[in-house]
Amino acid sequence: YLGAVAQLQALARAIVAFFAEYDLLLTPALAERPLEIGDCTGYGEKPMADLARSGAFTPFTSLFNVTGQPAISIPIGFGEDNLPTNVQIVGKPLGEDTLLQVAAQIETARPWAHQRPPELAA
Repeated sequence: YLGAVAQLQALARAIVAFFAEYDLLLTPALAERPLEIGDCTGYGEKPMADLARSGAFTPFTSLFNVTGQPAISIPIGFGEDNLPTNVQIVGKPLGEDTLLQVAAQIETARPWAHQRPPELAA
């Protein structure tokens, strides 16, 4: 346990060092297109396989859950499969103000609240 905690603390220090030079980091929100409902529930016969699957699906967000960096996922439109596409913006420690300002700028440049998937549009 103490070894794992030490590894996480070292990782957090490395991430904080990265943000000494950069205000924000832009990543995809997901590593692949959204899963179908029920594909990864954790309730099947192999819950650890579902855990590994979810980690492969969302590798960009979990790092910042562990390190505590402020992060936000912003919808930016729809993919060819008519499912939403998002980006994640990560800020410096205590950098929520910059993070929210940039997120608002992205939403202004690419408004999304009124959008619906094409097959559901009325």
